[in-house]
Amino acid sequence: MYKIARFFGNPGVRTDIKQQAPIPCDRRQDDSKKGLEEIISKEIETDSESSLNSVLGQVHVEQSGDIITSIGFTGLRKGKMDKALDKLVEYAGSVFTFVLMWIIMIIWVIMGIVSSASSNWQVVMQDGQSIQCYIWDTLLMRQQLMSAHEHVCVCAELKSRLTIFKKLMYSIASSSEKTDSDIEETLYDDIPEVTADLQNKTWYDRLSSNIAHVIGSWYFIVIYWAGIFVWIGCGALYLDANNDPPYTGETTGSNPKKTRFGNMWQMYINTATAVLMFFCTIFLQNLRARHDRFVAKFIREIFEIDLKIDVLLRDEANDYFTESDVVCIKRQKRNRADFLIDWYGDVVGTGIGVLLAIAVLTAWIAVGHLMDYSDNWWLIIGTYTGLVGFFDGFVIRQNYFRIVNHEQENYSSVLSEEYELYSILGIQCPKNLSEIPVQADKSVTYKISVFINKICSSKWSVLASLLIIIGLISVASGMHWSQTGQLLANTPTMIIEGFFLLILLQAHNWADIERRAEISLLHSRKTFMLTYLEKKFKRKAIDINLN
Repeated sequence: MYKIARFFGNPGVRTDIKQQAPIPCDRRQDDSKKGLEEIISKEIETDSESSLNSVLGQVHVEQSGDIITSIGFTGLRKGKMDKALDKLVEYAGSVFTFVLMWIIMIIWVIMGIVSSASSNWQVVMQDGQSIQCYIWDTLLMRQQLMSAHEHVCVCAELKSRLTIFKKLMYSIASSSEKTDSDIEETLYDDIPEVTADLQNKTWYDRLSSNIAHVIGSWYFIVIYWAGIFVWIGCGALYLDANNDPPYTGETTGSNPKKTRFGNMWQMYINTATAVLMFFCTIFLQNLRARHDRFVAKFIREIFEIDLKIDVLLRDEANDYFTESDVVCIKRQKRNRADFLIDWYGDVVGTGIGVLLAIAVLTAWIAVGHLMDYSDNWWLIIGTYTGLVGFFDGFVIRQNYFRIVNHEQENYSSVLSEEYELYSILGIQCPKNLSEIPVQADKSVTYKISVFINKICSSKWSVLASLLIIIGLISVASGMHWSQTGQLLANTPTMIIEGFFLLILLQAHNWADIERRAEISLLHSRKTFMLTYLEKKFKRKAIDINLN
């Protein structure tokens, strides 16, 4: 069974993360202090299920900002499919993709003007958006899973490096008679600045930040639901045949057919929510990509500072052999429901999900001629991707909630280890470098938003979404999957999925600001520590390039 699971990428599997910070190059043969010539890393090859948790991983941050880990989030090495998906994630948040999506939107609007907003025009948007959102869900899920795994590996690497710092500092303290009285007065003069703001270098970045701030706010969510209730009210109107508005009437021959809550009425809200989700997914992907680049830039600098401190301490202690400890971060505790959600998330975020999507699209295209490419045929793919995307939205939100909590635990653990380091040195960590400089919003709207986010992030919400899907499928089946039946399956899911994207965007805004502040804070503490050691040992740390 394990070989079968391994073939499909070990969906649902989570392993302990083990890292050992590598020893810098042999300093005994490099007295010129020109820098590091190589990084010595250890890696244990394994192919058996029982030894997955004994794999010693590697983590490296490239100049481009990409964080490279030797082991994936399911405990397997990255294959070609994984690397290809990572590239797709990168392209999805690019300016090129943003411009391309706008071009598609403009073309669609022009077609709508020409066709007088026909039903086919609306179905094209609904189908196109459902497929786009289906693909984006795959990329977003993978982005979340990879980002979470990378942060755990980074924390393990940092904690491993801290173990050698403690060993070397204890060694130096036991043989040194130096005092720090000469540097105490200037130690806290130049404390590094902490920032959590994304760098809005281009018009695209500024536009994304501003729009994401607006549509990710509580006020926009209120406007969203107000629009939904207005739409429901319009559907309940009953006018005479001569004044029957387009959203409540359908034509049968030459006579208007007076109906309430008609198909065209449903298409209008489906189109409106499709446009909203179209933009939400684009901006959410862009925000995640920019956030990851921001964090990776700081992590790369943090690794460089750590290596400088390592070399500085080894030179002072004349110790070039002692290794750092292997640090193990235990996998997050999960119950059966969490495992099943992770299993599904892994299927969506790996090559299995891509292959499944290709198979479904191929089958849909293949049956087109059998259904004469009718309205029902056009709606089939939208219904399928809409229902799947609806469930994906709940899974992504619940998964993200657990990821954020796990990341916070790991970074808090790194801070605790650093406090012990300060204790060994006999100095205090500046207060403004130990607390995240993000002021909590105490407003009523903030508290309501937090409450809604918490509800939407529970396992029960995922179960509720599954029950809703089963109910909608039953209704559509009872109506023999007619146009009306498919629209009934589409409409509530698109409304709720649109709301969930707004909630997810809001949650990402909050969590990302806090994470950026945490990483920036860590960077400032490392810089502060390096500055102190340079003053203490009266020497400048060597320049180090990770490449």
